[in-house]
Amino acid sequence: MSATLARSLAVVAVFGAVLVSSHLLAGSAEVVHTKFPNVVIAGHSSSLLSGVRAWFASFATQADMPVAERLRLMREENEWKNNLVMWLFPDSVRDQIPHFWQTWLRCWILCAAVYFGVGGLWCYYTYFCFGDKWFAPGTIPAWKDVAEQMRVSNIAMPLYSMLPALTEMAAEKGWTRAYPRVENVGLPAYVLYFFLYMTSVEFGVYWMHRILHWGPLYKYLHWDHHKYNKEHTLSPFAGLAFHPLDGILQAVPYAWTLLYCPMHFLTHELLLFATGVWTTNIHDCLHGHVWPIMGAGYHTIHHTTYKHNYGHYFIFMDYLMGTLTTPEQYDADKAARATKAVKAQ
Repeated sequence: MSATLARSLAVVAVFGAVLVSSHLLAGSAEVVHTKFPNVVIAGHSSSLLSGVRAWFASFATQADMPVAERLRLMREENEWKNNLVMWLFPDSVRDQIPHFWQTWLRCWILCAAVYFGVGGLWCYYTYFCFGDKWFAPGTIPAWKDVAEQMRVSNIAMPLYSMLPALTEMAAEKGWTRAYPRVENVGLPAYVLYFFLYMTSVEFGVYWMHRILHWGPLYKYLHWDHHKYNKEHTLSPFAGLAFHPLDGILQAVPYAWTLLYCPMHFLTHELLLFATGVWTTNIHDCLHGHVWPIMGAGYHTIHHTTYKHNYGHYFIFMDYLMGTLTTPEQYDADKAARATKAVKAQ
């Protein structure tokens, strides 16, 4: 455990150093709340830093936009997103619903649309179109298991939807480092901050997931998801079948990272909803053989061993923390145990 802690602290230290360096590089491109000071460094490095900062700033065509204007754009963008679904309601009803609750309702409706739309198409494609080729007899989940996963997901979905609604409220009030337009920081800084943001999310999701396997947290929260622990009980619809608090905790790194890492807000929200597609993918029990993606082959192992492959999109955190088991390694170990058992008879 001490080695794991040391590795985790090393990841945090490297992330912090790169984040600070990125602020220095993109410092001329003001981010909401922040105007980074000029850093004076003697010698050629100062000229190099100034040149790089000038290059970054040249892409930030709206870098001088006032903070109030950025927050106004954030609010208008969120109202536009509400319009994507609120047209379903009569104006007399919609006008009575406060902005925050419209946001929550929109997130709930879109979450349900993603869950049932993607899950249904995924099941049709994997089970009905190619089930006889991809699955051994008896390994396609029964309808009762799929229906149970839908029931659990539907109970949790209203609370899941509260997280993006609260995050939007925080962004609108200027409590986060989010910005509304790529031009606020420029494309190079946008790409740099995107990778930093995803690094923080990968680290946070890994540890949140791993902590949920400890003691009472597993018993009272995470077990609701891990009762689907065999290939024939896992389906794409298991992707959101969590205790509501469990599902929120595993997604909250997407929100807390906005407090210290600048991030384009629409990109953040698209990534948050993309997890609904991703969880569909990793619960279909099909190994995609796409390194370094933490696909269904890896996640199926997690559901059967309970102590490997806690990661999110990629295998890197499990590799660093010593909890990675590849599908190939798992199959080889399983075959070796079977051979040993036969010889022992």
